[in-house]
Amino acid sequence: MKKHYQNIVIGAGSGGMTVAIGLAALGKEVALIEGHHVGGDCTNVGCVPSKTLIHLAKNFKDGANPDEVLRETIRKRDFLRDKETEEVKEVENLTFIEGMAKFSAAKTLDVTNSAGETQQITAENIVISTGARPRMLNVDGLPAERAMTNIDLFDLENAPKHIAIIGAGVIALEMAFALQKIGTKVTMFALDKRALMSNIPEAAEAIQASLDKKGISTYYGATAKIYDEASQTLTLTQGDNDIAVDAVDKVLVAIGRVRNIDSLGLEQAGVKSDPRMGILTNSFGETNMRGVYAIGDVTSTSAFTHSANAQGRRVVQRIAFPFLPMAKKEPLFPNATFSDPEVASVGLTAAELGASCHQNTIKRIRVDLKGNTDRAYTDGIEEGFIIVDAVRLTGRILHATIVAPHASEMISFFTLAMSQKISLYKIYRLVYPYPTFSSGILKVGDFFMRETLTNLPKEIGAYLRYRFARPTKK
Repeated sequence: MKKHYQNIVIGAGSGGMTVAIGLAALGKEVALIEGHHVGGDCTNVGCVPSKTLIHLAKNFKDGANPDEVLRETIRKRDFLRDKETEEVKEVENLTFIEGMAKFSAAKTLDVTNSAGETQQITAENIVISTGARPRMLNVDGLPAERAMTNIDLFDLENAPKHIAIIGAGVIALEMAFALQKIGTKVTMFALDKRALMSNIPEAAEAIQASLDKKGISTYYGATAKIYDEASQTLTLTQGDNDIAVDAVDKVLVAIGRVRNIDSLGLEQAGVKSDPRMGILTNSFGETNMRGVYAIGDVTSTSAFTHSANAQGRRVVQRIAFPFLPMAKKEPLFPNATFSDPEVASVGLTAAELGASCHQNTIKRIRVDLKGNTDRAYTDGIEEGFIIVDAVRLTGRILHATIVAPHASEMISFFTLAMSQKISLYKIYRLVYPYPTFSSGILKVGDFFMRETLTNLPKEIGAYLRYRFARPTKK
């Protein structure tokens, strides 16, 4: 016999929990399905353990036991996982179902538990929030016990002596810096031309300088050729050259993610998806099937815990209060890499800036922290800067990137400014605590005002070119 619910959420990760708990708090009946651990990637193999490791590594002292850092990371992860699991089972109006879900028809799911038992459930609304998994890569000769993704890394109780990291993105960089600080030798290589390919080149240059300073070896345009178990030598191929990396006891694969949609039976549900874009949704998270939603990694616009949460909140409003007006566009999603230093960005990418209008109608402002903020002097900060791209004359902010300690905290200032169309004129008039890194934002405003007010005819002409160089938005 089928069991019917008002709402079903597939996946108890960050986005799914936001929807399930949000709807339940509003008195809506919800079934939350999870086939693995409550908390999804964020709690179990992503944000929580990785930031715990990063924090512990910052405070690591020479002579301390690196294994204790890894074990404390596991302990804190497991404590939070158990806490969240118990809490979700006690939420009023929420039924927690352990098992793997698959569509057998439109708005009908077959849920199979670990014992192989299957139950069929239906709902008026179904939210797909099944996340993504690491993309794996096979290296010739590499034994399974030496190969890891972020899933295996946070179950590791003994620190590697020498780890080779395949990839140069967020996960690769965060783990490279953290593991190096607890005494692990780190070699990082990737097919990419540089680290952080999705960020502006200046950020990549700053990160590369930090990698070099800390003795982390990097090879770009390189692939793994073969691993020799007897000598623990990993041979890389870079162009026409072979490079031997000696005494590698672990290899971390961090080359991207694969959406968890292949086993959902989307065809039976009539839900459209695309190999490149994932599940296709409108800006409210709804698929082509009315009442079926998708949020988080399974979509094309979200790759972060915070963006999945934001999408989840929009779905809650859409389901619970369909009569209330909603913004037609998703909010701005900032991103942050918790490297050393941190890198955070929001707004248009370099490619989008180049395509949006003529480059001479955009003013790029760079403020280096050293020499411009006394906090950089007091803290001995040698690297770090704020870059802002703004429309000339109006000061409308199109993009911001921060490379600095606490960049992940500072970027929200620009996210708010861009969302609320707060110009650099208003930012110039704000008062900032002293001495702080955020006083660098004041310097951005100073630069903009100085350059604009002393060149008004030129700035007016540039703005007019910007205004009429692109289609008017409706």
